[in-house]
Amino acid sequence: MTQSPVFVINPKSHKVNMQGSTLTRIAVDYGDIPIVYFDGRTPLDEALSPLLRQRKDTIYVEGGDGTVLAALTTCFAHRASATPLPRLAILPGGSTNLAHQVLGLKNVDTDALKHRLDQRNQDTLQPDVVTHKALLVETSETRTPFVGFLLSTGSLARLMLYTQENLHGKTRGGVSIARAILQLAAFPRSTKYADGQPLIRSSPFVRIHADAPENASEQAFSIFSTFRELSLGLSPFWGRGDAPIGFTHAAWPIRRLRLGIAKAVLGGAPKSLEHHGLTSEGCTEMVFQTEGPVILDGEELPMPKDKTFKISISPDLEFIR
Repeated sequence: MTQSPVFVINPKSHKVNMQGSTLTRIAVDYGDIPIVYFDGRTPLDEALSPLLRQRKDTIYVEGGDGTVLAALTTCFAHRASATPLPRLAILPGGSTNLAHQVLGLKNVDTDALKHRLDQRNQDTLQPDVVTHKALLVETSETRTPFVGFLLSTGSLARLMLYTQENLHGKTRGGVSIARAILQLAAFPRSTKYADGQPLIRSSPFVRIHADAPENASEQAFSIFSTFRELSLGLSPFWGRGDAPIGFTHAAWPIRRLRLGIAKAVLGGAPKSLEHHGLTSEGCTEMVFQTEGPVILDGEELPMPKDKTFKISISPDLEFIR
């Protein structure tokens, strides 16, 4: 099959900012491939949408998980005019790069990328393609859903923002997350968030069922993902079964807080985590209310006035390995 690619590059993402962009370096040899630079300030939709209307079918994304989130969200918003959805080829350009670890290009050196691009106009080109579903996140104030892979609320969302603001200048990616969690395990009640309150604290979580009363509770955190394994080798969705979405919920208060955090980091057995108030299950859809922050792939989502979010599952998306 032939390819009509476009490059999406985030020059502000950590690895690209530190080492330069691989796609930018090779783009000089491929003047027919459009380049979109995205730094998170200007919506990607403005630059990428016209290219999607030209039926660009392969998007090379060099940036972090937030850049992949922006590309998928833009593609999904224009799915009527870009059918089928473009394939994504992900290069690691950020700090954590979880999407690349699971779905990204296996070989991202310059020669391999040039060979792939040199073959793009040949009908015999058969790239290694995998399919995977993503989370669709909707609110009453969004016209189209956000499309990503890992959503967190409560204390875990605060931890991610705390890590970005306080530790990413020293260490990056999984290392910085591990460092933050170890700090929490040592000083769970004294680590403060930006508002001066403890980072680990309760927040409301109301699970809304269409045919049942609202299920309200105080949570420590909740986490949703279509991935089975996250950074640091964590597998937090032991009750998922074959469901496309894993959902793990930590009730408040976490019993024996320090030990519970340590077990979560070290990959404690599911039953031992349940002793600390954590539960895990699978689902295909969920509607809930909570108070911020809500983080999707490292990016804070706008909080709607009704504080209600709907999580569902995308169609199969294609990724070139």
